Amino acid sequence: MRVLCATDLHQSPLHYEALRQAVAEHKPAVVAMVGDFLHGLDEADGELLPVPECAQLLAGLTADHVVFVRGNHEDHKWVEFAAAWPSPKRKLVTLYGSAYTAGPLTMIGFPCLTGSEFHWCNQLEVPELPGDTEAWLPAVLAKTGPAGRTLWLMHECPVGLPISHPGDLNPAWTDAVDKYSPRLTISGHDHDTPRGNNTWHYRNGDTVCVNAGQAKRTFHFVLIDLEFPTATPSLPARIKVRAYPWNKEITF
Repeated sequence: MRVLCATDLHQSPLHYEALRQAVAEHKPAVVAMVGDFLHGLDEADGELLPVPECAQLLAGLTADHVVFVRGNHEDHKWVEFAAAWPSPKRKLVTLYGSAYTAGPLTMIGFPCLTGSEFHWCNQLEVPELPGDTEAWLPAVLAKTGPAGRTLWLMHECPVGLPISHPGDLNPAWTDAVDKYSPRLTISGHDHDTPRGNNTWHYRNGDTVCVNAGQAKRTFHFVLIDLEFPTATPSLPARIKVRAYPWNKEITF
């Protein structure tokens, strides 16, 4: 099964069009938008793609599943985005301390502890989650079983790794990775550290942590190919991750 993960598009027309082209070329079964697909500030470095057009483009991607995780920029514009989502065409799938299964693949989406969660949670009609993952993650994993340790989507990087800056991030994400050893985590938020340290991934014990990164004029994304031993939800036997435009890959 193939998954394409992208983060930090910030309503950039260039990035949205590049995403559409990447999905058409690589034909993933799942597209995971790992936060900041909107731009929660009034000012921007360039022209922003209108929110309704963002919703229409993402809903029209040629993938079987499109899922969303909140970033720190999904604030008041999230209400407009959700209203513009063409629901008869495709269900709006949001992961917020919850799991989603697509064939044999199970993904868990984390909350984002920077930026306001008010509009996101209000639209989903769910309470805001605490930063302490022990308050909600064990219950999610109890439902998914081992398959829930396949792929974790978290906009903020686990701290203390060469792919992340410790600034305003939550050490609880790192604690959860250390305790439960997911096979793979995908993050964004920190646009600069991966390029500054010339690395886009880091092995933390039994977990490979990836920062999908982003740049202003070059579209960054991650392609994941997973091989499963059965057609039912399970841990993958093999994972290959390719980072673009780095054109580098790891297999584990």
